[in-house]
Amino acid sequence: MTVVGKLRGTLYRRPLDAATLLYDPPPSDAERIAFQLEQLNEVWARAIANCSYFGELARKRGLPQRFGSIEEFADVVPPTQREDVQRHMGAMTDSSRTPNMVRMTGGSTSKPVRIPAWKSESDATRWEVWLGRTWYGVRPESRLFLLWGHSHLLGTGWTGWLRARRRELSDRLLGYRRHSAYDVSAAAMRRAADALAEFRPDYVVGYSVALDLLARANEGRGHLRELNVKAIFGTAEAFPDATSAARLQGLFGCPVGMEYGAVETGVMAHTHPAGGYRVFWRHHLLEAAGSGPRRRLLVTSLFPRAFPLIRYEIGDEVVLPEAADESAGLTTLASVAGRCNDYVELSDGTLVHSEAFSHAVRPCSAIRSFQVIDRGSAVSIRFTSNQGLTSEEQSGITTRLARVHPQLGSAQFERSESLEQTVAGKTRMIVHI
Repeated sequence: MTVVGKLRGTLYRRPLDAATLLYDPPPSDAERIAFQLEQLNEVWARAIANCSYFGELARKRGLPQRFGSIEEFADVVPPTQREDVQRHMGAMTDSSRTPNMVRMTGGSTSKPVRIPAWKSESDATRWEVWLGRTWYGVRPESRLFLLWGHSHLLGTGWTGWLRARRRELSDRLLGYRRHSAYDVSAAAMRRAADALAEFRPDYVVGYSVALDLLARANEGRGHLRELNVKAIFGTAEAFPDATSAARLQGLFGCPVGMEYGAVETGVMAHTHPAGGYRVFWRHHLLEAAGSGPRRRLLVTSLFPRAFPLIRYEIGDEVVLPEAADESAGLTTLASVAGRCNDYVELSDGTLVHSEAFSHAVRPCSAIRSFQVIDRGSAVSIRFTSNQGLTSEEQSGITTRLARVHPQLGSAQFERSESLEQTVAGKTRMIVHI
């Protein structure tokens, strides 16, 4: 534990304890629904007053300024799609206060979005992230090993260099060790395990696919159980296999959990050691749309945002617990059946995680959606846009990709009217030909 980590643990203790009391013991359904409805009406009032898109939507459809129930809200307000966000970004942004940052996401849908944000937004949900981790015995001062993307290393020039050094210093002070998950080949994952064993963290967080490959590449290395890791958390995507969590648990001898959220939303739910997911309903109203065992997830954020999320279809599917009450917001999920991002195998055997492509492509605002075409000996970026990319835009992407692996610096670009989809109508991030 570092001095800074210990100090953070002390500073976080009181607000984290307060956040715990807000969820445990849980309020009655009536109390929870009344709270969410009040927050929803406040968010809606701000949206129709300060966002021209929602103001016009309310006028055209004759929507009320306040809803009498969550059911009424769900019945009359249409879902917001990613295409809507890309098309109406300015009109959907709150005009009362200038955004001071931008959140960029490629996401499992392969449709990059750049969402304006206020720095205050992270304050609203910070304690819930830590609440989920405390269920597994992890505290803010605990030492963390991150199997993660190194997007901070893809920047160029003086600004890129400074950003990378700032991140490295911050990690060192907090007691974090960050290992790149861009290369997920067996050799790279064995090196990651060696770094993890040398660092001896209290817990591990990583891309779910990378964690699965970490476990596969290090089977039989019994010394990893002796590290006494408290918990491993997957995030950013679903585990690729039904046995992934059990394989990790067997390798490290600790529970395996999952954070569920998105760049746009923050963490919305977290697994609990007792089973399933618990939804952080104080800041997120979750709805399950459709029928059948897998439902499309819609989210409405219940706190002030520069870019309000109103029935936002995030692109994931969830499985509900038996006898779940779907009428007024979800409080639990049985599982998240979100997509599992794939990887590309290069000629030298390097396996490049799909997030490397997301991090390289998403700064290019001209691209509406994309997928990676893996032809074995060559890689192409197939994309949709209003017009072709400039040479500067293409160079920016290939420069960032070359920092992941030199071979990717020669990636080609294919503009298309549409992307390849599965029989079920899903857009794959990686297409292997």
